[in-house]
Amino acid sequence: MKSETAKFTFVAVIAAVLSVSVFDKPIPVAFGMEQVITDYNNVCYLHVKQFSEHQELPNEFWIKSDGQGRVAKARYYLPVTEDGIKLITWTPERAEIWFKSKQGYLILKNKKAGEWMQSILEQCQPKLVMEKLLEEQKAGAVDVNTSKPQNKQEPATIIATYKSKAKKEIYYVHQKTNLITHIEFFSIENGQDTLVSTTKFYDYNVPIDEKMFSLKDEVPKDIEAVNQLEQLIGIPQGDMTYEQAAAETVRQFFQAWIDKDYKKAGQIFSGISEKKAQEYFTKLNVTAIISIGVPVPSPQHGPHAFKVPCKLEITDSNGNKTTWEPYGPFTRCGDDEMHPDRWIIHGGI
Repeated sequence: MKSETAKFTFVAVIAAVLSVSVFDKPIPVAFGMEQVITDYNNVCYLHVKQFSEHQELPNEFWIKSDGQGRVAKARYYLPVTEDGIKLITWTPERAEIWFKSKQGYLILKNKKAGEWMQSILEQCQPKLVMEKLLEEQKAGAVDVNTSKPQNKQEPATIIATYKSKAKKEIYYVHQKTNLITHIEFFSIENGQDTLVSTTKFYDYNVPIDEKMFSLKDEVPKDIEAVNQLEQLIGIPQGDMTYEQAAAETVRQFFQAWIDKDYKKAGQIFSGISEKKAQEYFTKLNVTAIISIGVPVPSPQHGPHAFKVPCKLEITDSNGNKTTWEPYGPFTRCGDDEMHPDRWIIHGGI
């Protein structure tokens, strides 16, 4: 905990939110403080690590707010994803994703990432945490208990046990700085608590170098950017069902490959350039589509993702024909947040 400049106090926050008459019976003020909070500083800079019991390295986040409690910029490192290691920077205008394992670089607009960063920012602030928990307690969804040890070296705690969900959360509050230091998330099975993950907060209001919020100088120069802000990727779903759209995406992709229409093939293949598509897809001479099978849901790749089995004809330089059955391909919609009905091939050919 490097900053002790926050003016709000955890105990005052608890007193304020618990003094509100939202329950049928009086609730004792847990920390013996009755003053209402009169001053409150938003967290302008924050460094966060999320440790999972099933992951060797933590997810890591750097967040800058606009001073009004809203995330303005963020950077985060995800060592384990379905696409391997990812490094991401985000602003409301654009997000940049460096797929370090796959050597890819994507530029797009991503609202969901902003919502995720906002939730992380709000988790570190006792006032916001207690307001949220008390709303849930009023609705009968959670039991909330607080404690403040006499020993100032020990953290105060907020314990939230959910009634209809098998989970519990413990928020630890530093008594000197009055800031949440970490949160433990538990699953509950047969009355036993099992630690699932821990979120730790560091460097409150320690300025973050602006260079951290851009990948411009970090992504290797030989990795070509796929810029979804400058092009329309994939094909539209229209009136098709998800299964029909998945199959049609695969059909159009391989037909573009056969026709050597590398611009269209690249546009369907996550939006890679015509030059890069030609580099990829001239390695095999696909000459005909033999069959397109029934799409199979692939939930690990997204809510509307499918593996589409197919058979293709390959012709070698001597005119010999063989049958090729790709490992995938995998297709899905929603990657372009501005046009969520557009379907792409996203890997596994």
